[in-house]
Amino acid sequence: MRLKIIDSFRFSKVILFTCLLCVNSLAQSGDSKDFIAPVTASLDSWIKQGSVHLHYQLTGQSHRIPYSLPGDMFWQITDNQYKIKFEISHFLMGSRTQISEGLISTDGGILPERFLDKIRNEDQVTFNRTTHLLQFSNKSSTEPLEASAQDQLSVIYQLGYWIAKNQDQIPKGAKIRLQLVSKNNAESREFQYLGSEFLDLPIARVETFKIIRVPRSADDQKATVWLLKNAGLTLGRIRLEEENGDFVDQKLSQFELVSGLK
Repeated sequence: MRLKIIDSFRFSKVILFTCLLCVNSLAQSGDSKDFIAPVTASLDSWIKQGSVHLHYQLTGQSHRIPYSLPGDMFWQITDNQYKIKFEISHFLMGSRTQISEGLISTDGGILPERFLDKIRNEDQVTFNRTTHLLQFSNKSSTEPLEASAQDQLSVIYQLGYWIAKNQDQIPKGAKIRLQLVSKNNAESREFQYLGSEFLDLPIARVETFKIIRVPRSADDQKATVWLLKNAGLTLGRIRLEEENGDFVDQKLSQFELVSGLK
């Protein structure tokens, strides 16, 4: 729900996370079952989730041209810090990398401090909580930093925190409003909880929580997110759809456990 997930680059339709760090060997089938096993959502399990390398299969259509490519995300965590990095690359379409890093706690969930977005050039947003301002590297003007602020990567994990904080007791139809920050600006957006749903993903058949970003108009981009009912409320799938028929569908295919932040 990348969320404002689209800009001029074709890959902007994808929620971007990470790739490029050293990883351990592939998880065995037993570990896979443990990782995706459903548990009752709680802040205790959410804050204790492990660091992991997530592999995704992406399929989509852009200007009536179908495409398929892999995507890799690293989620790394310590007691009070996190880092997310996502990268996708295609020999014809180029590559894009995004990084989010900051603080994590049971009191407020995810608190981004820096967001980096690199296609050809590298853009950065600083979340200055001393001055309560968002500072953009690609423009001189600043914007107000709200308490709910999340970047295009961290928002997924903050939605998981929302579920964990309410211990899986969020009523169907409940909404949350967040300030969403891209490399260029910030905007206020609503998300709505639609309940539970089983999904057949490349990794397995899984139980999920389903959340949508509430459209602002009939022609607004549609964004739907499915979070696994596992300890970390991991992103299982995200689908983005445009009015003209363009779409991207990102599904979890495998994972490896990795070391946390040093």
